Amino acid sequence: MKFDARVDFTNGGYVEAKDFLLDIEGDNISPERLAEIIVSAMNLLRAGPVTITAMRIVRRGEHHDLTPHPIQD
Repeated sequence: MKFDARVDFTNGGYVEAKDFLLDIEGDNISPERLAEIIVSAMNLLRAGPVTITAMRIVRRGEHHDLTPHPIQD
């Protein structure tokens, strides 16, 4: 699954994801379930509203994120 989303926090601030790649089971998922998975997988405490602005199923090998990127200090 590739998606764009914004998670607002109940204590202020937010995080945004653009073209974020997340492994899911199956071929279909609701935006509500995706929001639950995002909050749980990222262990986002004090998460408030989650807004999903784009989502699409991407099968393994259909994306270009397979090349590891070096970590820079």
